[in-house]
Amino acid sequence: MVLDRKTEFTRRASRIQQRLKEKGLDALLVTSPTNVWYVSGFWEFIAIRLQSVLVPADGDCCFMVSKNEHEYAEKTSWMDDVRYYTEFPEAGHHQNPYDLLKDVIAEKGLSKAVIGIEEGTLPLKEFRQIQEIAPGARLVDSSHILSDLRMVKSAYEIDLLKKSGKVAVAGWNASLNVAKPGIREYEVAQAARMAATEMAASLFGPEDVNHSPLTDGVQLIQSGMRSSISHGRGSPNRLKRGDMVAMCFCMTNQFKGYRVGFSRNFALGSATDEMHRVYDLLYKAQQTALAEVRPGVPASHLDRIVREMIHEAGYGEHIEHRLGRGVGLDIAEAPDLKEGDDTPLAAGMTLSVEPAIYITDQWGVQIEDSIVVTEDGFEYLTVASEPVLPVI
Repeated sequence: MVLDRKTEFTRRASRIQQRLKEKGLDALLVTSPTNVWYVSGFWEFIAIRLQSVLVPADGDCCFMVSKNEHEYAEKTSWMDDVRYYTEFPEAGHHQNPYDLLKDVIAEKGLSKAVIGIEEGTLPLKEFRQIQEIAPGARLVDSSHILSDLRMVKSAYEIDLLKKSGKVAVAGWNASLNVAKPGIREYEVAQAARMAATEMAASLFGPEDVNHSPLTDGVQLIQSGMRSSISHGRGSPNRLKRGDMVAMCFCMTNQFKGYRVGFSRNFALGSATDEMHRVYDLLYKAQQTALAEVRPGVPASHLDRIVREMIHEAGYGEHIEHRLGRGVGLDIAEAPDLKEGDDTPLAAGMTLSVEPAIYITDQWGVQIEDSIVVTEDGFEYLTVASEPVLPVI
């Protein structure tokens, strides 16, 4: 069952508070932009000023933002306690985020508490400022709390990711419709982004007036020799007959902040026998990995079997990255499908599975889909990949 938004975020806060109690923490200070969104429900802010959420182990959360974000925060966050600081003198308000945070810490009786912080993303300057305003508190790195909780998605999040998958697929279909010899990469990218935005908008309801369907980030597309670049932005390069064209929609498919991993290739007009063989190899490798997906399987196992297949086929030197990663609010989340990450898969984890071969200065192929792990296997968040290389 997909919960309503208020219930979803209330339950998130309750899970965080439960984890704080288990870890012996009195509060968690959330400062990284993505986690601020995850906890507050306010995705649309521009992360150039400090926005933060203080989550006490007991009691109500407090969302602290700059004044220019305050109205939007109140309209999009589920929280009742949203406060702001200014960048100029204003009666009744602090002129910086740290004095505001100091007041909230004191008000909630946390001046001498154990407070979790996100050490991995907290700049040293901000860390020192927090130490100065709460000298009696003990600051403990607690980055793992939200990272762990975010690995397993709720039904609410999976619904958003499925919609994000539709957005990505719309961009792919639009690309196929406009691709032709002579068109420039960025022109294909523009068509993809427009279609993605239109799809996102079609999935919005009247309640979404304060959310945006506009895609963000840059459309990745490389043609011909450029297709061996794993991450290349759409350039003025013109497509020509016989080109391999690689497209990644990971950066532009968002739906209310959630993103899937989704990459595709097509050949324009014709493809060599080797192009077909490599695509076939990667398709079979991806399908082999997907057949292994179920709760309890180590994340590293999927990567290992795909790499073995690619090495056996003689293309091992052309592997450039891990098999996949978690997908959600960030382009890359935990767990990683790679050697060394033995995190057991669990139902509700959402993953990209993206085997790839890049032959430098010739061409490259990457087949990427996103899935959700279920109790007995997986379901696609995107559409299943094409069994043979598309030639258009």
